[in-house]
Amino acid sequence: MHHMAMPLHGPQMYHSPLMQRRIIFLEVRGGRPLKTAVDDLRINNQRLPLFFADVHLHTNEVMQVKPTPHGTGWGTVPTPLF
Repeated sequence: MHHMAMPLHGPQMYHSPLMQRRIIFLEVRGGRPLKTAVDDLRINNQRLPLFFADVHLHTNEVMQVKPTPHGTGWGTVPTPLF
């Protein structure tokens, strides 16, 4: 272990960016009805970001919620690639 590595536990870890995630909530529109979860991943679907939430992974605290209005830097969200 590197001597400058951040400890895995302790109050300083709470403020670490490693413990925070941004979750983007989307509206998915398709040319065909979306009946199953797999349908959400169709290539030709349109994904419109509605809002995002910053969440702390350890405490599950929602740190902030903000809308993502059209015309923001989020634009449209592409189809995930696996």
